[in-house]
Amino acid sequence: MAQPRLSPVWILAGPEIGLKEAFVADMVAHARALGGDEPEIHRMYAGDSAPSEAIALLQSASLFSPWVIVEFRNAEQVSQKADIDALVRYCAAPTEQTLLFLETEGYSVHKAIEKAVPPACRKTFFELFENELAGWVRRELAQSELTLDGDALESLLELVPHDTASLKAACLILGSSFPRGSALSANDVEAAILRSKPEDAFTLFEKIGQGELSRSLEVLDSVLDSRRGDANQIIAALVWSFRRLQRIGEAVALGERFEDVCLREQARSKTVQRQLRAALQRYGPEDCRRIILALSETEAAIRGPLGAAFGRQLLHLLVTSIITAKGQGLASSGWTGQAIYPQFRM
Repeated sequence: MAQPRLSPVWILAGPEIGLKEAFVADMVAHARALGGDEPEIHRMYAGDSAPSEAIALLQSASLFSPWVIVEFRNAEQVSQKADIDALVRYCAAPTEQTLLFLETEGYSVHKAIEKAVPPACRKTFFELFENELAGWVRRELAQSELTLDGDALESLLELVPHDTASLKAACLILGSSFPRGSALSANDVEAAILRSKPEDAFTLFEKIGQGELSRSLEVLDSVLDSRRGDANQIIAALVWSFRRLQRIGEAVALGERFEDVCLREQARSKTVQRQLRAALQRYGPEDCRRIILALSETEAAIRGPLGAAFGRQLLHLLVTSIITAKGQGLASSGWTGQAIYPQFRM
């Protein structure tokens, strides 16, 4: 990458986090080369810190570093007039040997702030196009002398978000999992990536699909405890998963090939297809309909008076009922009408 001009204020917008981080790293390296020592770097977030705090850091000369650099993230949240005016004034007269990056994963910040920053210092980092992803991944893996066949690349792109930060992390995992010179198959990629992924609501669906009650409840608790999903997010992911399973089951019942339906449902990974096939053996389309209704009723209960105190218990009862009854006798008239869960009375 060519060395960017070391202007004191930049607006860095767009969802492509990896390329944005690479740009900031390049600027930091440039400042280091100019100053001959490590810059003093601060990362702040709108909502946690006011723009005035960032400005104070920039205007106070560091005792130990020739350069002061501030990344002010979620800058689109700056909306108070006093905060906007403070940034506009600073942009008009920035401190020497400082860098201020106003970062957002959206596409813009407040118009007054944008006008205060020269157009050449406003950059938008877009996600890579589909036809760019393959080349990017192959170049990244070439550093570890790894190669992918077409199925392996497809599996990687299905399992990993399409921003370069996530893809780079996945390539590092593959590089540390296989010896140099390895030619990776889809099974190799899926085993390494899935082994490294934290448990989430989709892991919970996988365990439910396998009928593993004890493991399902462990995963549920893990997701709740780690805050990778609250009750409503978990239910939303399960509803999405069971709706997809229902569509696949209905299509297969009409004579379509399971593999063809999976391709239409964007489930290309062999691992994901195995998970769906296992779930389909336990839950038919009618079961899925009842489970989706139960999920909706449970969400309503969690949003009600008992939700704050008993949300985890309600989810435990829901998962237990799905697995042990395979969808039979689940919600048909809400929690109160027909004692949907024998273990629980309201």
